[in-house]
Amino acid sequence: MDASNTVLWRVNNEYRKRLSQAQTYLDLLEQLIIANCGEEPMHTLESLRYAREQVAQIVEEHRHWRHTFYYESQASRRMVQNDRAVNRALARFSRMRTQHEQRLFDLYNILYQTPRPDPLATRVPNGDLWNMAQYAINDLVVFGDYVNRLGVVN
Repeated sequence: MDASNTVLWRVNNEYRKRLSQAQTYLDLLEQLIIANCGEEPMHTLESLRYAREQVAQIVEEHRHWRHTFYYESQASRRMVQNDRAVNRALARFSRMRTQHEQRLFDLYNILYQTPRPDPLATRVPNGDLWNMAQYAINDLVVFGDYVNRLGVVN
């Protein structure tokens, strides 16, 4: 695999991983808040639901990009190989990610400004799910740093 192909493969897999992590944390956080706090913190739940919807839309846009530019065909699900297709996929990914960046930054700010529930209600064995969700969104906001380390020009 040449350098561009490797970059495309890494960018797709890392972005998908980060999106999946954010989606999972937001889903679990909502369930945890409902279970431990009931419907009391309505503003918090509304913010979480909005964040979940936005991340779900971004996941769907990424899925569409994969099916349109990343795969040779939907049937084969093989990554594109020729230089032109790889460069086109990277360029389209860069545009898509740039559009996502502002939305994700807005989501991060919404979660930061939302009154958080009692930390005991969001505590899980691995840590505080509220903080973990915020970090997952932040990891998506700063995804450009990861791309830059790979040597891709945004």
